[in-house]
Amino acid sequence: MIKYKNKLLISIFILFLSFGVGADNPLSPLKLDSPRETVSIFMNAMNEYKRAAQKNDEDKMLIIENAIRCLDLREVNPLVREEKGKEAAIFLKEAIDRVYVVDLSKIPSQSVKVEENSPLLKWNIPDTEISIIRIPTGAREGEYVFAADTVNNASEYYRRTKHLPFLPKTGGGAAYSRPWMETIFPAWANEKFWVFHIWQWLGLLVSLLISLILRYISKLVFFLLIKITRKTKTDWDERIVTTLARPTGYFIGILYWFVFLHASGMEGKPFTFFNYTLKILFSINFVYFVYKLSDLVVALFKDNSIREKNPIDSQLIPLLTKSLRIFFVSLGVLIALQNLGLNVMGLIAGLGIGGLAIALAAKDTAANLFGSAMIFMDRPFKIGDHIIIDSKEGIVEDIGFRSTLIRTWEDSIVSIPNSVVANAHIENMGVRRWRRNVIILSVTYDTSPEKMEAFLEGIKNIVKKNPLVVPDTMHIAFRDFDASSLNVLMQFGLEVDSLAKNLDARQRMFFEVIRLAKELDISFAFPTSTLHVETFPEKKPTRTPKEKSIPKYKETAHNFGEGGKLSKPNGAEIFTAPYLELPVEDKK
Repeated sequence: MIKYKNKLLISIFILFLSFGVGADNPLSPLKLDSPRETVSIFMNAMNEYKRAAQKNDEDKMLIIENAIRCLDLREVNPLVREEKGKEAAIFLKEAIDRVYVVDLSKIPSQSVKVEENSPLLKWNIPDTEISIIRIPTGAREGEYVFAADTVNNASEYYRRTKHLPFLPKTGGGAAYSRPWMETIFPAWANEKFWVFHIWQWLGLLVSLLISLILRYISKLVFFLLIKITRKTKTDWDERIVTTLARPTGYFIGILYWFVFLHASGMEGKPFTFFNYTLKILFSINFVYFVYKLSDLVVALFKDNSIREKNPIDSQLIPLLTKSLRIFFVSLGVLIALQNLGLNVMGLIAGLGIGGLAIALAAKDTAANLFGSAMIFMDRPFKIGDHIIIDSKEGIVEDIGFRSTLIRTWEDSIVSIPNSVVANAHIENMGVRRWRRNVIILSVTYDTSPEKMEAFLEGIKNIVKKNPLVVPDTMHIAFRDFDASSLNVLMQFGLEVDSLAKNLDARQRMFFEVIRLAKELDISFAFPTSTLHVETFPEKKPTRTPKEKSIPKYKETAHNFGEGGKLSKPNGAEIFTAPYLELPVEDKK
């Protein structure tokens, strides 16, 4: 029994699914293969729309999209296509129900003329200018729709037939109600004069006056804001207000005219013309606004560069200015073209292909431009820095968009492409906090341990008393035994900003070291091979070092320290470093 019940439930479920599969698919395309089908779909959709509008059922009112599908809207701007299609569908239904009772049996049901065996290209509702045409090409080829002329003149058809009653056995229109603006004016004001109603002409004159008043008010407001900002401590608020005053005033004016255009009840070609014009003006003003905004951003960078005295910012500002202006102008042009209904995506794709071809043809130039952008952003060096790029060393002379110029120590100029600079190992000597000096002093093997200690202590005192020495970098030590000498390490860092000052400071210390060696009777060795004839029989040494007591050695080392009687940090003041004789502005 349970087995039969299961089979029965399965059969009912399959039957239910079969009904579901047979249900209408809301995504199925409309079949517009003949004038009869087009008229049938259009009239049924509009009748459903009227019933939904009377019940204020917004979900069912979406059925009007089927009617819009029956219209040729290819010539209508995509931005207003839906609005224009809805308006044309309502006006057409209102006009047709007043002059023609639809009889589907009298409307062609085939797309081919039987007698001529040729495509049916056009069919008119009897005794009217309302026509249905066959789309010859494109994605909708072969479909029958209400012609573009019919769509454009739909409001005119309604105007000419609105005094007539609805015919029996029709849907009774599309629940159209006149704009509220038309209902508040007397009959004479609703008469048409040229392309507008008389009340629209009057509204246009009043709107011109209001727009002038708005313009004056916006100028007055910004004038007061400028006066207020001039009293503040910073000048940036005044710059911002001054920069944004004019484009903001234009935005207010354009926005007002948009409101007037939609509130005036303007229809047809005049509405389309003024709508296009306002959108173009909006795009132009947008370009002008961002152009002025880019000037403000550039001014901010310039002030920052002057304040921080950063030469690389001065190089970056022209590139930034041009890039911002090109970007914003291009953006505004694309917005304007989009408002005119052009296929901007296709244009961008075309530009992308062209840009790719140019980039492939000038890949080295593009690589250098990207390299310069990386230098400007990373800032590994600036003009005037002493740098080493691979094997090239010198002072940075200029940083261009294509290459970096380095002046070498031979006073020649080396031009290195920025694509190479961006990928190279760069050693920036110009950002050193101090300069490292490593000196090896070689003394002869006949130096006694006591003399060596005194010599090391004296060197330490000489280095310590120099105010330019960085304490943490000082190392004085008996380093090693060489083949012909005893080697003393003298290492220290000097807090100087140029090579000339570094050489001068260490030179003064060297003078002190020489005098220390003389005072201690220490001889400096040199790398030569010496035949020790002194060890031959009956041969006396050519030099016998003088030895002193340990207290004397301590006293000598101490006298070379700060304030010692043997200390001469400036040497004998016979020699003057060349850089000290230069004019003040040339000392580096």
